[in-house]
Amino acid sequence: MKSLIRKIKGKYISTSKRVTYFFDGRKDKKICGCSLVKYVPSLYRESMGATGSQSTCYWALDKIFEGEVFSEDDAFIDVGCGKGRILAYMVSKSYPCSLTGIELNEEVAAYAKKWAEKYPQINIINGNAFDIDYNNYTVLFLGRPFETEMFHSFIDQLEEKLTHKIKLFYWCDTQSGAYLENRKGWVRKRREMICKSHGLYMYFIPQGFSLWEYAVNEE
Repeated sequence: MKSLIRKIKGKYISTSKRVTYFFDGRKDKKICGCSLVKYVPSLYRESMGATGSQSTCYWALDKIFEGEVFSEDDAFIDVGCGKGRILAYMVSKSYPCSLTGIELNEEVAAYAKKWAEKYPQINIINGNAFDIDYNNYTVLFLGRPFETEMFHSFIDQLEEKLTHKIKLFYWCDTQSGAYLENRKGWVRKRREMICKSHGLYMYFIPQGFSLWEYAVNEE
């Protein structure tokens, strides 16, 4: 019986994904003039611990950014931006902050750069996320761009080099988000599990996102 329920639910999730991807693709074309739906496997998973490019559903982003306010003084960066769905969402909501995405895969970054040309507030960087000075930003978004060990290294580097307070959105945090728990300077402001919206399942296993604030430690 359990396997039958799993099979039925799996088919339902698959149908829901197709419906969501259809509507997401339509939103993409309205904002970007092209679709951002297609998944692109990582070329650097083994060598650099980088995950593939998978666009987060718009309905999930509505939940993640619900109630959030950004000002003109904020500088937002999507670490591992892929084709740029997060930035497209931010533009669609008319957030006034500057928007940056950094993407390791040259071809994927070029795709994001192409559609983003018409938005002067968006800057797409093709490069390694470890080479960026995050003191230039106030808000970081991570849609699980790293495998666990590399995520740990990224956080260690942030703590070592940051000189001011930041917000960090971590989407799909279940695998490695616990690394931030009980670390000096980190405070979790929100956490939620996402599985379905408007009756449509997207994830057989609910995915978590969390919002953190990091205040620089002053020894």
